[in-house]
Amino acid sequence: MRLRLYPGDAATGILLTAIAGACRHVWNHMLADQERRYRLWQAYRIGPKPVPTFFTLGRRFTQLRHDPDHAWLKDYPFACVRYSLKYLADAYQRYFKDPQTEGKPRFKARHRTVPAFTIPDAVKLDGDCLRVPKVGWLRLAGSNPYANCQPLTVRVRREGTEPHPKWYAYVTYAVPAEQVKPPAPDGALGLDRNVGQATDSEGTVYALPDTDQLDANIKRKQRELSRKQGWGPKDKRPKSNRGRRVNGQLQKLHRQRQRKRDDATHRASRTLADTAHTVVVEDLNTKAMTQSAKGTREEPGTHVKAKSGLNRAILASGWGQLERKLTYKAGQVVKVDPAYTSQTCSRCGHVGRANRPSQAVFACQACGWALNADHNAAINILVRAGLPSVPVPARGTGAAARGGAIP
Repeated sequence: MRLRLYPGDAATGILLTAIAGACRHVWNHMLADQERRYRLWQAYRIGPKPVPTFFTLGRRFTQLRHDPDHAWLKDYPFACVRYSLKYLADAYQRYFKDPQTEGKPRFKARHRTVPAFTIPDAVKLDGDCLRVPKVGWLRLAGSNPYANCQPLTVRVRREGTEPHPKWYAYVTYAVPAEQVKPPAPDGALGLDRNVGQATDSEGTVYALPDTDQLDANIKRKQRELSRKQGWGPKDKRPKSNRGRRVNGQLQKLHRQRQRKRDDATHRASRTLADTAHTVVVEDLNTKAMTQSAKGTREEPGTHVKAKSGLNRAILASGWGQLERKLTYKAGQVVKVDPAYTSQTCSRCGHVGRANRPSQAVFACQACGWALNADHNAAINILVRAGLPSVPVPARGTGAAARGGAIP
């Protein structure tokens, strides 16, 4: 649950930023210490291999906290600062599990890290107030349907680089099963995800919000930022404060666009979960679909610019976000093979590239069935999961069907 957090005065905001800075410092210190220990073990093979688990990192943090050079860490809450090592240990575990996909943990730079920290346990909430250790009670604002539930953890995060930035508290609750909104008791829908929209097997279209104005403002700020000292792609000079100000404005625009898209996927997933118990989606490999087409120096790619634009449009469509939200809102999410769902007739089963005379129209060359292409694909997705499709009303078949006019 995301709630607005009000520090109350500038001094409290500075203290919250200092706690986040202590977490960043401990992350960087323990990361450097772990790399040093591993290099020594690799060179001399003395003693057990240093394993960066949360337990071992926590023991090292306790020793660091009692070090005279790091006595200032005692001014900040122990549990909050130590919990940053939980994220470091998890990052190492992800890297060990899949080193090809997950990179090694990196050092956190001051100006490239969002100030944040976690209250891992003993969360104290009293109405619309949150107690931050060694800070005090701070006021919360926002709609909270789980206010009577048990809070588990709180992630405190700062957004914005202006003189008076905004703070938010992300509260995790233990919600009883009877209080969670249940999905529809029965029914099934197929969902075809396309660029900029998604269509279900009943013909309902879930479109992304219009962000053209935000996109234009983002491009304008990016051009402005590239002209500031130290912020250009090849400018090695120290980064200017004016550039930091423009970068803060740019990040704010990015957050606005992201929230609009996030809200759209939340609304779409809630509507789908309220309509049907089972939602069938294509098992799409988005990572492979959005790979660059530039190729290599020996074998350069073709249509690189067009493919890069398509990649951006696919990533902006939020396919993964929508699927992830359906997993906990809908009763069941079924994935099917996406091959030829857009070229298969949902009435007779004929498969052919000629069935798609245009991007928006499906017209079967065998039986004359005409329908919106995304709607037809959604029906095929539903049938491919072994579920009966909903009868689709049409304004005639064959020559009487109006291609593209059927919703």
